[in-house]
Order: sequence, then structure tokens, then C-alpha cells
Amino acid sequence: MPRPYKTKNMEIIRDLTTVHLSKPTVLTIGSFDGIHRGHKHLIAQVVARAQATGAASALVTLHPHPKVVLRPNSAMEYLSTVEERLDLLAPLGLDYAVVFPFSLETSQIHARDFVQLLIEHMQIREIFCGVDFALGYKREGDVAFLRALGGEKNFAVTVVEPFVFEQQIVSSTRVRDLIAQGDLNDATRLLGRYPSVRGRVVKGDQRGRELGFPTANLATAERRLIPANGIYAVRVRVAGEWRAGAASIGIRPTFGGTQRLLEVFVLDFNGDLYDQVLEVQFVQRLREERKFESVAALIAQMQRDVEQARAALLNIKKMP
Repeated sequence: MPRPYKTKNMEIIRDLTTVHLSKPTVLTIGSFDGIHRGHKHLIAQVVARAQATGAASALVTLHPHPKVVLRPNSAMEYLSTVEERLDLLAPLGLDYAVVFPFSLETSQIHARDFVQLLIEHMQIREIFCGVDFALGYKREGDVAFLRALGGEKNFAVTVVEPFVFEQQIVSSTRVRDLIAQGDLNDATRLLGRYPSVRGRVVKGDQRGRELGFPTANLATAERRLIPANGIYAVRVRVAGEWRAGAASIGIRPTFGGTQRLLEVFVLDFNGDLYDQVLEVQFVQRLREERKFESVAALIAQMQRDVEQARAALLNIKKMP
């Protein structure tokens, strides 16, 4: 039987049907895209209740996102891949993270049957959820349904009010909108961390090298949200080490480009980055993307961008 594996004391379960936990569990269920402050607020309550009652703490994350599966033509983009999500969850004190594959087939599972699956494999003692939470076929398993079922199956349901931070309700939808608009300041505050993305360095046309700024062209996951076009001061994790950088997002209009690219210039770095996976944290948006009258004018602006990025990164705050 496959066993869950551990990361920073959190066990990751990718096939719920292979697991039979021996300890009662306090859990929460949802997509948890981006792991923002609201998610952390909810998870902290799950962990605290589990510790207070001698239970295990767990989170069930649905992936792909239900909206992507049920409305494949929607324009929704992810704040995090599932692997990024698991890495963000790892330090939050959970005992288990369950990746539940959401598909057209699993969307047909009735709420009672889904909860029974959790009872059989995770021994649920209590479910924490939001006010508008619902699970199962056509979202039939709302809070009232779960409370009635809990009375029958001997588990509790605790409803957590929407988390408000600096007078804003924190939600993945709100954070997506902010990042798509290039509003890093508000997005960072609601996330509790700098917006980030991972991508593998792929071969480009080496235009940056020709201009004196060799950039890494990052290929990102399908539907992965990238900030608005523009120039950014960024931190780049290269081989486990965070380095200063500047990033360009856009179509390179000076050269008549049409394909949207994410290119990263790592300051004071001369190594080969091809085929490496880099993580980029977007710290500050420096300016919008624009077309220049000449290559010389572009190079002069790039030089200013790099120095501005260097200055911006000198005093960055360590995010919680």
C-alpha cells in the first residue's frame, strides 16, 4: 500500500483511498489557491483545535480548481500550482495535506458519499469551513447539510467568518485581480508574502544577451497567473539561494513581438541557467511596458531599470 510522504512534518497524501488514519482528524476542505492570509487564518484554527483535542490536523485541497474543470472556457488562472501550494502549506503546522483530484467524474460524487469517504479514511472529528462553503454534487453539501450529517455521523462543523485584513476581505479572487492589474502592494499585503511564480528556463532568441542583459526566459505552468505587463524588481531563487533581479513581462513591442514572455535578469550572475527551475518573487513594479523609438533608447532605459531594481531590493521587508 502506498504511504504518504513527509515534508517539514506535514504528510502529503495523493490518493486518499490508500490511507486509513488511526487518529481522529480536524480538517478543512477547499481549493486554497495561493495560500493567502485568509487561508492561513483558517488553517491556524484547524491546527489549534487539533492540538487542543489530541486530534490530527488536515487540509484537503481540490485540484484542478472546480471552475477550471466545470467551465473549461473560463479565463481563470492559478495563483499557485499544486506543488507551490504544498510548499506554502508545509510550514503552517498541519499534519496532513490531501490532494484530491477534481474531475467531471468526481464532481458527480454526492455530498454524503464524499463525507463518508473522509470518515472512512480520515476519521473526521470536526470540519472547519467558511460561511458559503458547500461540497458534493451541485454543491448540495452546504453548512446546514453538513451539520445535520455531523449529528448523524458524530462530527462537528465550525464556521469561520471571512477574514478581513486592513479593511479588505481576503480572497483568492481578489488577489488574482490585484496581481493581474500589477498592484503588487495590495496583493502582497493580502497574501502575506510577495507574489511569486516558478518556471523552467528555456531557450529564447537571446535578444537580452545581444542588448547586454542576458535574461532567463521562463516557461510557466498552464493557466499560471503572471502579473501585468511591465518591469519589476524581483528576487530570484537560484540553486536554493535568493538573488536580486529585474524581470520583464510583455511582448517586447520595440521589436514587434506578439508572444507574452516572462524574462528575468539576475543581477551580478554569470552562470548557466538553462533548464533550471527558478522561483521569482515580484517585489515592486517599476514601470509599464512601452515601445522605444530606438534600441539605444531601450538599452539606456534597461540600465536605469536595473539600478532602480537594485535600489528597491536593498530595503525589502522580510514577509511573515
